[in-house]
Amino acid sequence: MNSINILHSHSYSKDDAFVKAEKMLEELADKYGLEVEHDGEGHISFSGSGITGTVAIEHNEVHFTATLSFLMIAMKSVISSEIKRKLDNIFD
Repeated sequence: MNSINILHSHSYSKDDAFVKAEKMLEELADKYGLEVEHDGEGHISFSGSGITGTVAIEHNEVHFTATLSFLMIAMKSVISSEIKRKLDNIFD
């Protein structure tokens, strides 16, 4: 399977959670060369070489989804683990 789907709960306001998620994606963008765009309404899109996805911020959860290219599938577990760790660090 070439997708990553992570739900993470949080206890922050939607605005505070958005700021935290945006910071997380900026760090990932620097590391993986991603382009990041946000709509200001709780959705952040990202894309880069071999990966595209979104982060949706709701009142009590963050939903991270990504689609990986064939070549990036080998990195799926590494990427998933890093995202989970970052979400834990930022939202717990």
